Amino acid sequence: MDKTSTRHSLVPQDTPEVSRPLAYTSLETAGQVANKIAGSTIFQRYAAEKSTNTLKRHGRDLELFAEYLLDIGIMPEHGADFQTNPAAWQGVTWGIVEGFVQWLLQEGYAVSSVNARLSTVKVYTQLAVRAGTVDKQEGLLIQAVKGFSRAGQLNVDQRRSQTRIAAVTYAYKPEGQRDSVVVSRRSTKKRAPTLLRDHQAEHLKIVRNASPQAARDALLMALLLDHGLRASELAILKTSDLHLNAGEMTFFRPKVKGTTHEWSTHQLTPAVYQLACRYMEQCYPPTLLPDGPLLLATTRLLKNGSGGLLLEEGLNRVRISERAAWLGKQAGIPRLSAHDCRHYCATKMARLGYGIDELMAWFGWTSAQTAVRYITSVEVQSRYKG
Repeated sequence: MDKTSTRHSLVPQDTPEVSRPLAYTSLETAGQVANKIAGSTIFQRYAAEKSTNTLKRHGRDLELFAEYLLDIGIMPEHGADFQTNPAAWQGVTWGIVEGFVQWLLQEGYAVSSVNARLSTVKVYTQLAVRAGTVDKQEGLLIQAVKGFSRAGQLNVDQRRSQTRIAAVTYAYKPEGQRDSVVVSRRSTKKRAPTLLRDHQAEHLKIVRNASPQAARDALLMALLLDHGLRASELAILKTSDLHLNAGEMTFFRPKVKGTTHEWSTHQLTPAVYQLACRYMEQCYPPTLLPDGPLLLATTRLLKNGSGGLLLEEGLNRVRISERAAWLGKQAGIPRLSAHDCRHYCATKMARLGYGIDELMAWFGWTSAQTAVRYITSVEVQSRYKG
């Protein structure tokens, strides 16, 4: 008699067969299998219990952790999606986490921000321990990495010349509402952006080889540099958002939802138009049309030129930022971020003479002060050029 027809003696013969994923195994084996199943879903379960704002904050913290790794020359072998992929944490040690703390201090982050980001890393490390991608002993050592007390914070700040702005407050008036909304948030931006020259920006938009990955990378950088999109906006672009016949792109801005800039339409720059046509006609899988993600993940590109093939899933915000940093590093531009590309685009447009209203519409800014800041900066640079 085979196993498919075997029934437990205590189960009535007229009872329907019940599927048992761990049937006919020892308790020890079943426990190991159960651990593996639970570990593969633990990140999703954790995310399901948290608020949207908490997950956004965690995403920014872990994106910064990925930026730190790239900055010190470490390329995550399993990607940099530390928020949803347990395998990404494989190889992380307490020394790397301690280095993250020191890197944040050197970059000028407020000590309270350093403590918050360390806490986020420790939370996800413990999830990775339970998922089996970080050794249990290493997890204990990571938990032992300490933040700074109030007294320690004062001592740290006395010994360094620069800290970042602790908080930013701004106001905007949602469409259809009478009163403005005042928002306060911690600043996560670098005080001094990585400045790009025109020839560097053009270099980043070149298709470096014949692989689909290279075509995607060039389009990604062109959208960041020519249109100044945020990584969050780029991550949710679909192929249907590109209207190549009209030479336009329509896209959604999650950061300013509820304002007049919630949806924007841009006339594609010549570089973006050419790169988009090449990418869509020669590389993009027809099976994902018409509403597939525009920027797709790829297989690993090998030294012999093979690989780099487009997959079905799109790049998320973290992976886009990671890719921009990696491409910048390959071009000899360290510490490049997606926001640096946005800064370059805004500076260039201000230099070309675009006005406040035009800049606000193009970048989705809800405050004229941001546009004025770029225009003023360009005027000052021009005045003291010699």
